[in-house]
Amino acid sequence: MKNIILLLSIYTLSLGQNSSSVNQDIDYTYSITRASFFNYGTSGYELDGFIELQMKKGLFAESSINYEMGDDLAYQNDEIISINSSIGIMKSLSTSVYVAGGLSNYTEIKNDNLNELFFGMISKYWTGIAYIGIQGDLAPNFLGLLDINSFFNNNIPIDISIMNIYHSSSNDPNIKKANTNEGGFDTFLRLTKDYESGISIGYNFSRERYETPESVTYLKQGQIYQKNRLVTETGFFHTIHIGYLF
Repeated sequence: MKNIILLLSIYTLSLGQNSSSVNQDIDYTYSITRASFFNYGTSGYELDGFIELQMKKGLFAESSINYEMGDDLAYQNDEIISINSSIGIMKSLSTSVYVAGGLSNYTEIKNDNLNELFFGMISKYWTGIAYIGIQGDLAPNFLGLLDINSFFNNNIPIDISIMNIYHSSSNDPNIKKANTNEGGFDTFLRLTKDYESGISIGYNFSRERYETPESVTYLKQGQIYQKNRLVTETGFFHTIHIGYLF
């Protein structure tokens, strides 16, 4: 799901922020972050992985891949593979506040391809990013991440964060949907425990909108026809993960 890819993207930006805080100046930071995750939940089995390169002068490049297998680990025709890559630059406004911007590409194999510009602000407590399409549909999307741990003085044994994604309604006339006002919020609650060994375990609870096909039967000139159209629905999803950061 694209939202999971966005979650990984913002997570890597947060990793970059933490690394920058330690070094006090991201202009002199160079690091590579890699991770892979195995997930299981309401949507079935998924594999995720990402790699991020932090370079001098605040430049960064990252790429993540998501493989949705459904409820069966065996190969299925409806499996989805999506790749999200971005390049950008991050600059410090102070020792704990940063601005970031760049170009992002989302590709779903045999389906969508989306290029977006993004810009935002990263701080100890919250992160906000805006995505704007640069081809066809320009409807913007907004992402906000709240770090719950940052509000407590005592160390909490798990990392807790809340993420909201706002999707604008599509203006693309080529998209045929039963309800074209598909704009709205997706909300994620993420609980994660990272160990010094690199092992990461966690749980995600989310309220998300998703597209599902609906069959419609209609009569035209005495003939009965059927066609499928996409309908946007809302549901609750649970996901547990185990991964390794290295």
